[in-house]
Amino acid sequence: MSSNKIVVGALLAAACVSVALACGPNFPWQLLDNRDQTVADPVGLGFNFEASRLVAAPKDRLQLVEPHDPTWGYDDRTAPEVITSERAEAESDAWQGLMTDANLDVQARLAKLEAARRADDGEAVLVAGRGLPEAVLDYIAGAVEFRAFNFEDALRWFEAIDRLPVDQRRLREVASAYMQGRIHQRLGEFAKARAAFQATRRLAEAGAPDPQGLAVASLGEEALVDLVEAGLSKPEWAIPPLTADEAARQRMIADAVRLYAEQANRGSKMALLSLREVVRLLLKDETELKRAAADPLIRRLLVAYVLARDGATIWDEGPYGNDSESVVSIGAAVVAQPAPPPGPDLDRLAALAYQTGRYELAEKLTAQAAGPLGLWIRAKLALRRDDRAAAIKDWVAAFAALEPPNAQPAIDPDTQTRLRGETAVMKISQGEYRDSLTLLFPAAATYWGDVIYIAERVLSVDELKTFVDALPPARPAPPPNDAEWGYRVQPIPQLRELLARRLIRVGRIAEAIPYFDTSADRESNRPRSDDNATQEEARIYLAAVEATRPGWPFDWPWQWVDRAEALFKLSVLTRQRGMQLMGTEGPPDEASMGGSFPSGIGQASPNGYRDTPSKLLGPDEVRRFEASAPKPETRYHYRGVAADQALAAADYLPQRSQAYAATLCWAARHAFASADPAKAEAIYRRYVATGAYQPWTKNFGRECAEPDFAAAGTFWQRRVETWASQTVGSVKRHPVIVAGAVIAVAALLVVLLRVRRARRVTAG
Repeated sequence: MSSNKIVVGALLAAACVSVALACGPNFPWQLLDNRDQTVADPVGLGFNFEASRLVAAPKDRLQLVEPHDPTWGYDDRTAPEVITSERAEAESDAWQGLMTDANLDVQARLAKLEAARRADDGEAVLVAGRGLPEAVLDYIAGAVEFRAFNFEDALRWFEAIDRLPVDQRRLREVASAYMQGRIHQRLGEFAKARAAFQATRRLAEAGAPDPQGLAVASLGEEALVDLVEAGLSKPEWAIPPLTADEAARQRMIADAVRLYAEQANRGSKMALLSLREVVRLLLKDETELKRAAADPLIRRLLVAYVLARDGATIWDEGPYGNDSESVVSIGAAVVAQPAPPPGPDLDRLAALAYQTGRYELAEKLTAQAAGPLGLWIRAKLALRRDDRAAAIKDWVAAFAALEPPNAQPAIDPDTQTRLRGETAVMKISQGEYRDSLTLLFPAAATYWGDVIYIAERVLSVDELKTFVDALPPARPAPPPNDAEWGYRVQPIPQLRELLARRLIRVGRIAEAIPYFDTSADRESNRPRSDDNATQEEARIYLAAVEATRPGWPFDWPWQWVDRAEALFKLSVLTRQRGMQLMGTEGPPDEASMGGSFPSGIGQASPNGYRDTPSKLLGPDEVRRFEASAPKPETRYHYRGVAADQALAAADYLPQRSQAYAATLCWAARHAFASADPAKAEAIYRRYVATGAYQPWTKNFGRECAEPDFAAAGTFWQRRVETWASQTVGSVKRHPVIVAGAVIAVAALLVVLLRVRRARRVTAG
């Protein structure tokens, strides 16, 4: 395919990625949202990983140089790679002894170089650059004519380089051979083009300078020659009639794939795009596809394309970036060929059979599986026939079969992570919850939602504490990258903080303190907000809780107001810092996202978003989930806690005091904030039934006054003083009535004493 088409593909693919990332927060993947589907899904492999290993690693040292911007071409007058390499030569000693004017200093060389590149034709290049090395000027002259589509003139200049003495032509002999290949390619002289591109690589391998990486680029250009001559790719320029027979066509297509694979093996992203394009071209003709699939290398490419997890571009559809029709076509073409011997290729064929629904074939292909991919497919097949014991055995074996880091990996890192995750899902189904978390934690940045679900809702507090205590110290967080999208995870400090908040929710505040960050830790370890709670805040909260406890052995009535004030202060602290001190990492609070979203990370149910129970739930997972729920189990649950604390404060206050009304008002306000209007209404009814009128209560539960605890502390004293004052005033105003009342009371006392004495005498 043409270089321009490759460029367009890269740009459109990048555009698609941008659109995907722009549609809301980039929540992490979650395996447990639909765990049955997770473990039943086909295995998706990384296309780039697979395609770059279609051929053996090269033994040469050819260097890859690809433009950062795919719109630049190798022969563009303003391409950064070309300009940089030429300037580097001009500023170094590379041209020493090769210039016809040895007196040119660096600035003069650079000026002449720039003037030569701006020239309109080859002869003008020689005039503008007079004094520079001949090979340099001949190459620039040829490039100028090439850009003007004067291919014959361009070829003359490039061939002139080959006639220079060895020491002079060495500077540009690689570039000259490459450009001669490009010209023969455009002229439809396929054999000459191949010879020139092969010469490019031979010269570079022999040590000739190749600062632009043209030797590696020649692999792709030679592949394009093969595809054009085979009639598979239609060039943008005119070519002579094609005469290759069918056998030759198939050989050229296979050669093109091999050349692109060699280029990809050297790290070329352009080659990876080209390999995808070859498959798409083959898919246009089913007969062509079947013929091409007879070649083992092309067959491996087709399998990699179908299994690609990362193949979505503007042309692709479907969950794996390939539409179902393409999958069926490739599957039929590949399966029709003889099966490869046991090993990685057979395992990949089994993965293709599983993805295309050929389960019986997949069973046969994995019967003797020993590698991670084959065992993985066999595990999925066992689960499909409800043999969970065999499935778990093979999942564990597949994960164990992954090579150590220093060995050649059998599957790409992302696929290894997925295998790890699925194995963890199966561990949960066996009730091996801690083992599941142990498996997932190294991939916490990918599966943070699943990690926090197990840590927060499945493990007991003590099980989680044991797990966290065994973790190594947290490493400092890397500096923020403005180019990064999505949610950043620092697993160790965030899991410690999750444990700390969970300990506070169950009342074990003193134990929670060490698991919060210190102020210094927050500066170095936190990837999220600077607003996370610290150990000092946890100590303050503990002190606030301790202040609400009754005195020993109990509170005296005159201490009740102090206790009420302590409870109210605690409610304020809970409301203001509850997310940081006790919020759940996942639902219902979503502290992981600062509470900005009601869901997205973690799970609100063991079944995820499924309406029916999963077959892969752990034996007591539902019981554990329910036991670990925050109280109340509502979004921003700590606001409900604050409401209860404010209500408790009201219980210790005189009902007719301003502080009583104010604490009830704040309790109702917290209830409204926790989306519990029924509770707020009940609090209001309590106030109406028991409290005294306050002028600010017209918008009760929405606008509240600060409680006057000082006044509440002297409430009864003031009531007694008021009563006594009123009584003295009455005596002064009605002395006769008061004197009569006193005499009557005295007389009554005398009578009672005499009656009591008479009863004693009678009893005696």
